[in-house]
Amino acid sequence: MEKHTKNYLAFFPSHNGFYHCEICHKQATEIHHIQRRSEFGSKTKHLQDQIENLIALCRTCHEKAHANTLTKEYLTEVHQKNMQI
Repeated sequence: MEKHTKNYLAFFPSHNGFYHCEICHKQATEIHHIQRRSEFGSKTKHLQDQIENLIALCRTCHEKAHANTLTKEYLTEVHQKNMQI
């Protein structure tokens, strides 16, 4: 299991053994980096896998995130709200 997935699972408790997509609430299949890993420089690389940069998404929403249909700003806003719950 990848580090970013472990970090996400440690922060958010599981619901019946699976996670919900933070956008559409279907079953999540992937943990997405809100800010792409490639955007982190060598001095900030350690920040890429922090919970503030990770969001659970279903495949459809993950594709939308990579196509920028779901913007980083929108993903961040939704994720911040979910972290407060």
